[in-house]
Amino acid sequence: MSTPDRSASAIRQQFLDFFAEKDHAIVPSASIVPGGDSTLLFTNAGMNQFKDVFLGTGTRDYSRAADTQKCLRVSGKHNDLDEVGHDTYHHTFFEMLGNWSFGDYFKREAIRWAWELLVDEWGLEPERLYATVHEGDDALGLEADEEAATLWAEETTIPEAHILYEPSKENFWMMGDTGPCGPCSEVHVDMRTDEERAAVDGKTLVNKDHPKVIEIWNLVFMQYDAQPDGSLKLLDNQHIDTGMGFERITAVLQGKDSTYDIDLFEPLLQAVADASPRESVRGYNDIDLDDANEVEAVRIALRVIVDHIRAIAFAILDGVTPGNVGRGYVIRRILRRAVRYGYQTLGLREPFLYALLPALTEAMGDAFPGLDEKQGYLENVIRSEEESFLETLGTGLDFFQTVVPYVHQSQKDAKAALESLQGDAQAMHLLTNAYVDHDDRATIAEAFVTTAEAGALAGEVAFLLHDTYGFPIDLTQLMAREEGLTVDMDGYEQLMKRQKERARAASQFGGTGDTDGDWHTVSDGPRSEFVGYDTTHLEDAAIRAVRTVDDDDRIGAHIELSRTPFYSESGGQVGDTGTLTVGSDTVRVLDTQRIGDRIVHMVERLPESLDAPVEATVDASRRQHIKKHHTATHLLHAVLRRTLGEHVQQKGSLVAPDRLRFDFSHFEAVTDDELRAMEVQINQAVQRNIAKQEERSVPMDEALDRGATALFDEKYGDEVRVITFDPDFSMELCGGTHVDATGEIGLVRLLSEGSVASGIRRIEAVAGDAAVDYVESELETLDRARKQFQGLQRPLESEIAALKAERDALRDQVQDLQRAQLAQHLDRIIDDATEVNGITVATGSIGEADMDLLQDLGQQLRDRLGAGAVGVLGSTDPESEKVYVVASVADDLIGAHDLKAGDLVGELGRELGGGGGGRPTFASAGGRHGDKLAAVLDGVADWVRGRVG
Repeated sequence: MSTPDRSASAIRQQFLDFFAEKDHAIVPSASIVPGGDSTLLFTNAGMNQFKDVFLGTGTRDYSRAADTQKCLRVSGKHNDLDEVGHDTYHHTFFEMLGNWSFGDYFKREAIRWAWELLVDEWGLEPERLYATVHEGDDALGLEADEEAATLWAEETTIPEAHILYEPSKENFWMMGDTGPCGPCSEVHVDMRTDEERAAVDGKTLVNKDHPKVIEIWNLVFMQYDAQPDGSLKLLDNQHIDTGMGFERITAVLQGKDSTYDIDLFEPLLQAVADASPRESVRGYNDIDLDDANEVEAVRIALRVIVDHIRAIAFAILDGVTPGNVGRGYVIRRILRRAVRYGYQTLGLREPFLYALLPALTEAMGDAFPGLDEKQGYLENVIRSEEESFLETLGTGLDFFQTVVPYVHQSQKDAKAALESLQGDAQAMHLLTNAYVDHDDRATIAEAFVTTAEAGALAGEVAFLLHDTYGFPIDLTQLMAREEGLTVDMDGYEQLMKRQKERARAASQFGGTGDTDGDWHTVSDGPRSEFVGYDTTHLEDAAIRAVRTVDDDDRIGAHIELSRTPFYSESGGQVGDTGTLTVGSDTVRVLDTQRIGDRIVHMVERLPESLDAPVEATVDASRRQHIKKHHTATHLLHAVLRRTLGEHVQQKGSLVAPDRLRFDFSHFEAVTDDELRAMEVQINQAVQRNIAKQEERSVPMDEALDRGATALFDEKYGDEVRVITFDPDFSMELCGGTHVDATGEIGLVRLLSEGSVASGIRRIEAVAGDAAVDYVESELETLDRARKQFQGLQRPLESEIAALKAERDALRDQVQDLQRAQLAQHLDRIIDDATEVNGITVATGSIGEADMDLLQDLGQQLRDRLGAGAVGVLGSTDPESEKVYVVASVADDLIGAHDLKAGDLVGELGRELGGGGGGRPTFASAGGRHGDKLAAVLDGVADWVRGRVG
């Protein structure tokens, strides 16, 4: 008899084949990003894609289905992030094997087939299995699920004592606070040795987080729809929804104690170990360290990294790029958590996550071919994000590790901690940057120690780590927990709230925040109807409601109409302007916004009469310019996806009468050649004069099936408006206004491309008359430049290049002369050096010089002074109106006397009204109090004297 194949790939396929034989349609995994479901951040269960069927709002052409579903649990009710790595069976990303019945079979078949697969096909021992059923819940008005218990006894050979009743917490499944739900039966397996099982009854360990007595399959009997008030409503049909953790069942069938020990993770774990420069880390099970705690710390880091790279890769594969908000921020948090573990525990100082993708593809590429097809793109995105975080990670960790010892000391002796902290110039310099609301070092130290006495890291420190060094708060909490500490979350949240309030205050548009207050109803009727796709002029509108606005800005009143041709700002397109004529009175519309469910016309004043018919006239010329820029935006979006790849997602836009701005996801800068090539493609589409195809009520699913591009985070209704300029070129869901044919645009000119955030790029462009004006202006500038060169003997660009080269050469000569002159100052400064307890102290000002030049001279001074010396140079920079200092300390003084250049410039920088830092051997600082430079330099000898006694 042949040995059954128990590889992960084979197990996955065996599950699918088993249910295919039971007449189940084998469906592909849905995206990790739930489509059209605003209640979920990520797909967290196999049933997400079938939620509409359970609710009765959707149908499928099959009544039975099975699949393996990509899942991510990092937020909300189902959040396993804190456990990942610290135990051996939780994951952020995992596969969920599942089978479903949509109004077809129910409990009996689900239970029978589960047992058949687990016992008859896979050979699990019945005496190691336990089945749990719902014990009932008075609050929900539910009795115990005796039916399920009876079926377990009738349909399987499970020992009767292994059928257990459990509370709702364990055996009533809910996807969220609302939605499809029902009682469930869980199957648990006891993987302990025979001796362990004989000593302790396995049923006492079910649902007790025992690492060897774990749940492997959940059979949900979907019967109810949870309402917002907490009540349960019967679904029209009964359904089956099962979910089996693929990694867990694979560990069971492979006889492994941990999901991380299965063959699915072997290539990943080895790839991380191989990347680590630590010679002691040769593999997950080959760590040459004597300290068991340190061995476990390394294994935790390896588990975290291999789990997180799967979550990161599959999220990006499904369109989520690391960012600052929403799903993107979650993925950024996961990535930074992995990088921190690699940096601190495995000694990885360079990007390494991106290099794990070949191993991930080796392990999972057969089931998910997109890993191989998009590997280059995934590598670029991940590497870019790693490089960005690594720039600040080390500095942030140094900050954390500098102040944490004082938290521990404060718990034991607050007074001693306060004295020690105030004497630590480096720690106090760092804390000064965190406690921006405190005036002096003493109050900063006292505030820090007061919080630390309770074993908490100050909220100010956590906020600085977040705001300056890019540490997500849960990463700081994790690091604190590893030190046995907490984080002052009240203080952190207060600082975050203040930051958000400042941002909101800076961006708030006065007078438009109130959606309902102060409105005066003029006439009854439904909210205003937008008719501006078909006309820019309307003669028979009526005023629905008005309100005055007490605002220092120019807007004095808001008007809502029954019908309006005015487009309200949306989707990046600015609002229309124009006039409203009420009777014989005309008022100007300065802007149009949607506030709540109202289309609001913002006017200078209210008309004299409110009940007369309204003639609404949009500024048609301005609208036409906007339409050209909006259509140009669609063309740009299409060309970006063609040129850079389908990973490009719109992340924001501005469509104005005189320009457009388009933000999109991409991992690197767009080259000049790519930009020019895209501009050519766009203008070719303009020259083709492609007619607009507009469809206003297309079912959402149909539009997506036809290939329409939807904005990633936009919320759409059941029916959408589709704008097409050649189905093979541009088809988008859009509510904005567009030209009737691309030829109306005339010309598009791409002006610039740059970064606005990590992984987000921005292109600015002009179209139509604005593009023509721009080109004419450029030609005029070029003509004026030509006239500066009389009798051109070669092309203008060659003349300019030669002129630039000549200028650069002259600048280098001037700088060389300046350096030579300034270097002469070093002779004087060295000659004037003093002795302080056997240490040479050389200080002086070199006059005017920027920081680069000053650092160059400071290094020369250090080299010339040699051992046993401290050197400090100062300069002023007239361009920046700053004063600079650099300090050097000889290597032999650092260990012998604890003299550090970083500590020295920290003191000098504060006296100069600024700050600074650097290495113990060489550091720099800057400030704005140039008049204090001489006194600061004179005080260096006293500083050295105070340190060496």
